[in-house]
Amino acid sequence: MKLAYFSGCKIPFYMKDYDLSFKAVMHHLGIELVELPFNCCGYPVRGDSFEISILSAIKNFAIAQKHDLDMITPCKCCFGQFKHAQFWYKTQPALKEKIDDLLALENLLWEGHTKVKHLLSFLTHDIGLEKLGKQIQKRLPPRNVVVQYGCHALRPFSVTGFDNPFVPKIFEQLLGLTGVKVIDWSKSTECCGNPILKSNQELSLKILQNKFNAAQKAGADYICTACTHCQMQYEMVKSDNTINNQNLTTLLYTQILGAALGVSEKKLSETGRLPEDLFKDE
Repeated sequence: MKLAYFSGCKIPFYMKDYDLSFKAVMHHLGIELVELPFNCCGYPVRGDSFEISILSAIKNFAIAQKHDLDMITPCKCCFGQFKHAQFWYKTQPALKEKIDDLLALENLLWEGHTKVKHLLSFLTHDIGLEKLGKQIQKRLPPRNVVVQYGCHALRPFSVTGFDNPFVPKIFEQLLGLTGVKVIDWSKSTECCGNPILKSNQELSLKILQNKFNAAQKAGADYICTACTHCQMQYEMVKSDNTINNQNLTTLLYTQILGAALGVSEKKLSETGRLPEDLFKDE
């Protein structure tokens, strides 16, 4: 299977381990990733210019269509933006006409058929839990892990169609295949605080601290993310000594899955320093 890889703006510069581990997992599963000359998904300017944000997203669909490829992204913010753009483009005729005219200036056209998939939904619906489970080469130690869903993929369900926004299960099911013990906690679907980091840093960091406190109270050893912005927010502990991470480590889902698939550690992290107790055989 061949898919156009949309990394988004943040991953190549701030989340290189996500890029590395995502590519390693996809390669292991036999997925060929094609990197195209995409632009920003449009989310950063949604509050300033709705039309520009939609144009930016739809242009990427047009580029993927030109190569007859669907798109996959490990970034839930990008995924959510793409689903919003699809929704408004297809339900607002005047907006569609304006976008089409602007695309035509660049000799581009989108006929509305290109699909965008997030890593988690792709693994669940395209690969399938049963098939993915058969590729697990080693069961990881049953350490307690909580999941951080990320807001942009979950809500609104009528637009994203990702999973039940109130009681999602897709992440837990995928993570459970690796052997770790997925435990419930009170804040799996709550915002990490990153979207307001620049506009209200005090509140953003308070949300983050409450996350760490809740995870520690639930008995977690690790917090697992599959969202660029969530992972960046949790890593704020590296630059802000006012945050107490309760000795919890935040790991990317692609790193945990990669370890269970038997992918070498050097292909999952640039530093190669992943938690030893998690990446040993059970």
